[in-house]
Amino acid sequence: METDTSASSPEATARISGRVRSKDGAMLQGAEVTCNQIRTRTLADGSYILKDLRPAEYKVTISLQGFKPTSRSIIIRGGEDVVQDFLLTGATGTARIYGQVLDAESKKIANQMGTVILILPTTNRYRNVDEDGYYEFDNLPAGRYAVSTSISGYEDESAVQPIAEGETKKIDFFCRPRRTEEPPWG
Repeated sequence: METDTSASSPEATARISGRVRSKDGAMLQGAEVTCNQIRTRTLADGSYILKDLRPAEYKVTISLQGFKPTSRSIIIRGGEDVVQDFLLTGATGTARIYGQVLDAESKKIANQMGTVILILPTTNRYRNVDEDGYYEFDNLPAGRYAVSTSISGYEDESAVQPIAEGETKKIDFFCRPRRTEEPPWG
């Protein structure tokens, strides 16, 4: 994501750069980097750069879904390049997403051979569907979550759900049976 961070003054030659990683060492792509009124995101290697900054004190904040945000104050002097790496620790919360996976045609339990996936920035969470077609993800921090199904014999379905701290949301999936067609011979 390219962000214009240039200041209007010709003396603005300083920069802040670094990498953002998780506690287990994974480089974090897509983390939001906020520096005063400037916003950018980390690249695939966890790197970020804030260019053309004037001498001043800056508050740099890093945030990414599923992690606790962290901030640091950095003082920039004229022409100075500062390297500041950040380490994010996982966040837990009290929100919960649950539901059932049902056959779209019969409205009965789709299949007990399947998984529901909570899509996260670094490591997805998986839940096998139980005998009642039920799944549940708990201890979620507030955020916007993508949830997807992978059920044997059915087309995948997905939904995106914002959720607040302490909130419980029900997402039922109605999956269509996968149709297989024989190729014409001849």
